[in-house]
Amino acid sequence: MLKHLQISNYAIIEDLSLDFFGGMTVLTGETGAGKSIIVDAISLLLGDRASKEMISTKAESATVTGIFSLENNAIKNVLKYNDIDYSDVVEIQRTINKDNRNYIKINNQNSSIKVLKELAIHLADIHSQFDTNRLINPENYLALIDNFRKEKILSYLNVYQHSYDMYRDALQIYNKAVRDKENTLKQLDLYQFQLNELESLQLSNDEDITLQEQINLLENMDKINAILERFHNVMIEDHVLDSIYQQKSDIESISSTSGDFLTLSNRLNDVYYELDDIHQELVDKLDKLDYDQSDYDNLINRLNDIERYKRKYSKTVNELLEYQLYIEGEVNKAENYDEVIKELHQDVLDTYHIVLEDANKLSAFRQDVANKITKEIEETLQSLVILNAQFEIRFINQMPQNEFDIQAFMATGIDTIDFYISTNKGEPLKQLSKTASGGEMSRVMLAFKSIFVRSNNISTIIFDEIDTGISGYIAKQIANKIREISKISQVISITHIPQVVATGSHHIAVRKYIVKDNTKISVQYLNYDERIEEIAKMISADTVTPASLESAKELLIAQ
Repeated sequence: MLKHLQISNYAIIEDLSLDFFGGMTVLTGETGAGKSIIVDAISLLLGDRASKEMISTKAESATVTGIFSLENNAIKNVLKYNDIDYSDVVEIQRTINKDNRNYIKINNQNSSIKVLKELAIHLADIHSQFDTNRLINPENYLALIDNFRKEKILSYLNVYQHSYDMYRDALQIYNKAVRDKENTLKQLDLYQFQLNELESLQLSNDEDITLQEQINLLENMDKINAILERFHNVMIEDHVLDSIYQQKSDIESISSTSGDFLTLSNRLNDVYYELDDIHQELVDKLDKLDYDQSDYDNLINRLNDIERYKRKYSKTVNELLEYQLYIEGEVNKAENYDEVIKELHQDVLDTYHIVLEDANKLSAFRQDVANKITKEIEETLQSLVILNAQFEIRFINQMPQNEFDIQAFMATGIDTIDFYISTNKGEPLKQLSKTASGGEMSRVMLAFKSIFVRSNNISTIIFDEIDTGISGYIAKQIANKIREISKISQVISITHIPQVVATGSHHIAVRKYIVKDNTKISVQYLNYDERIEEIAKMISADTVTPASLESAKELLIAQ
């Protein structure tokens, strides 16, 4: 239940503090006085999108705070799961900033819109004229039905969606394999020819680079031989290594006198052995130098062959090797495709039977819920003066024709539903969206809401002009129905209907006024006499007459 609401710098509300109570509270006031702004502020506490456009012109931020009593275990479970401390109340605060830095706090702990929405499901439900308009669009009907047993439906839906994902994945893999087989078979002769060609070439990684290095070596044999001979002669005839060795020994003999000499001695030692190693390696290469014209010709021919295939396939050597592996795999797959596709088809069949079974379980549960809703809707409509009402929720399910008919499955299951109604005895049932009047739509929606509150244990329900277009005796019956709902749930109702206002246990008047060219609003809890005057104004279009005062008294006394 909503116990307290604090609004600061939100739209035309500069500072507003309101206490709410159990039972039924009505909000009245002229059109544009700010009643719906209060509902919009409550909507923020229930997870609606925040807009900086709602911040008062002269402020940098707006804040809405609500305190709800903690009345059921579902609320506690959400708080506990998200590590939010709680006692006997839930305090929600939303702050909107003009720089788009918005904050959500639950019980003084920073939180997220996701957590807020999870919590809001159990805190309150807001009905607006938009909700009534939803009855015009059959696409909304399935969500309406699912709301009545949300947690149970969700458990069925989660199982279905898991199996649906498995079935969809299996079918995609199967379809890809069939397409790949068709494409591979078209290319099979070419792949086989290319495979034979590349296998006969017997390539190795970076072979063209290695060949070019060998060719460069042979083409520069004389120059390489001369340089290596000269290096060897210098090292031997000029006694380079012997000289460095002697210098190394001399420095080593004084290394104990200073850490610097020791470091230099070690470095010179490294230089000596590195140079000696280089000399030995170059001598080995010199001994192995040998030019053979036939080897050179073979290298040139091999490199030319490789370059020809690189140009033919427009690939590097390493890319040719990768392509060879690919077409080898494609050729092997072509030989085994039938067996592979047979196995993949079995996967499709298995997952199809699972998803179909889960879809039927989900649909059966929905139909059971729909049957109960239908009975309660008809009973409620009779109490709302649609005496001969017949209501029906029709499931128009097109069952899949075979395991490949994925279009029959939707993310929400296999169910497509429509609402049918007959409001006059002897008339056939017709689509609600095409036949019901505005007043009938309001009453049907009120019937849905009354059932919804009971089945979902919602502690607060807010009606934003659900009674639009209603008057007279029917308005009285709607008022009675709203009061009936208030016995099991806190009701906050914005209304222009005197009969509904008179039914309320508490009455708040919302007024708009001008201060120094700025629009502001005020709220006031009305006592008995003030309520009589307010209702009288509603009866006689803002002009209080003796007759309207008497009528207002009669309405209040009748409660």
